Amino acid sequence: MQIYLVGGAIRDRLLGLPAPFEQDWVVVGSSPEEMESKGFVKVGKSFPVYIDPKTSEEYALARTESKSGHGYHGFDFDAGPEITLEEDLLRRDLTINAIAEDEMGNLLDPYNGIADLENRVLRHVSVAFRDDPLRVLRVARFMSKLNSFGFSIADETKELISEIVNSGELDYLVPERVWLETEKALHTESFDLYFKTLCDFNAINDIYPDLNGIDQVIANSSLTAYKNVSPELKLASLFCAVDTVRDENVVDHLDEIQNRIKFPNSYKSFAKSALRTTKILNESRGNISADDIYEIIQATDAFRNPEDFMLIMEFHKLADDGDLKVKIRMIVDAFDSCKEIGYDKKSFEGLEGDAIKEKLDALRIEKINSILK
Repeated sequence: MQIYLVGGAIRDRLLGLPAPFEQDWVVVGSSPEEMESKGFVKVGKSFPVYIDPKTSEEYALARTESKSGHGYHGFDFDAGPEITLEEDLLRRDLTINAIAEDEMGNLLDPYNGIADLENRVLRHVSVAFRDDPLRVLRVARFMSKLNSFGFSIADETKELISEIVNSGELDYLVPERVWLETEKALHTESFDLYFKTLCDFNAINDIYPDLNGIDQVIANSSLTAYKNVSPELKLASLFCAVDTVRDENVVDHLDEIQNRIKFPNSYKSFAKSALRTTKILNESRGNISADDIYEIIQATDAFRNPEDFMLIMEFHKLADDGDLKVKIRMIVDAFDSCKEIGYDKKSFEGLEGDAIKEKLDALRIEKINSILK
């Protein structure tokens, strides 16, 4: 039984990225029975993957894979004790992810991943790369993650990606797996490169038909202003950008989009607020009115979630628009002035239901008007 550190931890360490690294391990010459006898807990439904309960790190038996169907789960595997480290590394996606380290700290690099790291090249390990359509998204994600290092995709790898796209295999991807890769990309500063790469390979319409038109956005504008915002606001920036080139309002279809893309409700909430407030801001001409300001405050549910409201305001301030920045400052000041106006029994005596809300809205709008004068 031999244990090797593999994959991303070695890649990121060699690139000089800051620790800590998520560590994955491969076990050669063992069996499920031996792993369980040593206290490892099986977690993989399809593959022999185990968790060390002491460290919560993953240990996978070395395995080979062969394609037997469509999509991410369309594989047969052999995880017998005779499978070698080289055979296990051969099934991996990119050479930079096919480097191992033994227990003595020696690097094992049968597919020249270190050279590709030094030359800043994303290159497939073998032609079996084309068997897993998820690898199209993984390459796009590494383009965003490693952008600061200047990585490019090897020409022969580009050819295999095009083969995958043209084969129709992307249609078999499970939405949850697609979202997992996308969310990881949204955690990088160069998140727009993830989508640009998918556009470059004509894969975006197969993977994200709801983002149809994003190629125009990426070609004609920059999303780099949003590189330091939260992942939720990065996705919101994409929806807002796509909304400018679509005939229909994206906000009206967010529920449908969420059903297909499977992003969490927190992402939908920020996207909805960003889209609604963008529409109001774009439609307000010249000086913004008290009614417009109050509509923005309500669209962001600011009285119940003031922190989220401020995040949306900071989001809008990132746009390269001096007039918009002035409007945002006015909106924030207006919110500060009216947020203390609430229900009290004496002022609302004799009112019930909708009448209370109507009076409360009127008082707040009156207050906003007073500071706009």
